[in-house]
Formats: sequence, structure tokens, C-alpha cells
Amino acid sequence: MAVRSALFSVLAGLSVATAAWAEPTAGSDTPSGEPGAWRSQKVEFVYMGFTSTYSCDGLQSKLELLLRQLGAKPGFKVNSYGCDRGPGRPSRFARATVEFSALQPTDGAAASDSPITGSWRAVELSPNHPFDLQDGDCELLEQFRDKILPLFAIRALQARVTCVPHQDTGGPFDLQLQVFVPLK
Repeated sequence: MAVRSALFSVLAGLSVATAAWAEPTAGSDTPSGEPGAWRSQKVEFVYMGFTSTYSCDGLQSKLELLLRQLGAKPGFKVNSYGCDRGPGRPSRFARATVEFSALQPTDGAAASDSPITGSWRAVELSPNHPFDLQDGDCELLEQFRDKILPLFAIRALQARVTCVPHQDTGGPFDLQLQVFVPLK
């Protein structure tokens, strides 16, 4: 009985401490939103890599993962093509048409009829972060950084991308940035 009482006291103390930490107080620094608007983007992405090759489905899956990580508006489309070896088989000619909307900050006067409130969120892209990115995705991430990342509202980009052709070891990439996403 004494153990149960002690356990209850500890759990009650933790819940009070957690609630106090989670509740914003008057005058606290809570993230405030900024006005934003969705901007439609469309790009042809041609993957050219020496280390890793992707099937059309594999390329599509990786691009969808990256778009989700960067806060693209749900409903984006990635249509891969150019896989000369058939479905499910890696191809040196995999490419995709990528259509998405990215939230862009606006000033109050330029906001649309239905403004979206956004904020800056930290994102890291590195091997195993998110889980589905691997060392061998270095060249893909390098090309994504150059072709698609500039279409998002980003800031504080710290990019360490040292892809070495025909080598996929050693954690060859790490992108840390802030991206403008809808405030939830």
C-alpha cells in the first residue's frame, strides 16, 4: 500500500510539473504566427546519380518523404517516369514531375482572402533522420537541395553535403534549416 501511495505521489507531481511546463503564462514567449499564403509550384526533377539508383516507385517515395518533411500542403503530386527497366527495378533515368504548394510568408496587405497563419519550424535531413533517409541518398538530397528546396520559404540553412560518387558511407549529408509551415 505504501508503494502504491508513493507511486501515486510521484505521478501526480510529474503531471503537475508537465502541466505547468506546457501551459503558457501571460507574457511568456509563445510562438506567434505570421501571415502566409500557399504558392503552387511545379518542377521536373531529373535524378542523375552515380552511387544510388532508384526505381520509379522508389524515387517517388523519397520525394514524397522530403515534401512532407518540409511542410508541403497535403495533396501534392509526384509522378515518376523514365524507368526503362520496368516497375520496381532501379533505373539510371528515373525522373519525376513534382507539383506541390509551399507556404510563403506575406505581409498583411498582400494576404489572400483566406490567409494562413504560419511559423518557422526547424527541420533536419540526414541519414536516418527521418528514418527512411539513408547514406546512399546523398546525391538525391544534393539535387533536391538545388532544384526543389529553393521553392520553399526557408532560412538559417546549414548544409553539409559531401557526396562522393560510388561511396555511401560516413554520413555524407546533413541539412539543418527552418521552413515556414502552417501554425497548428
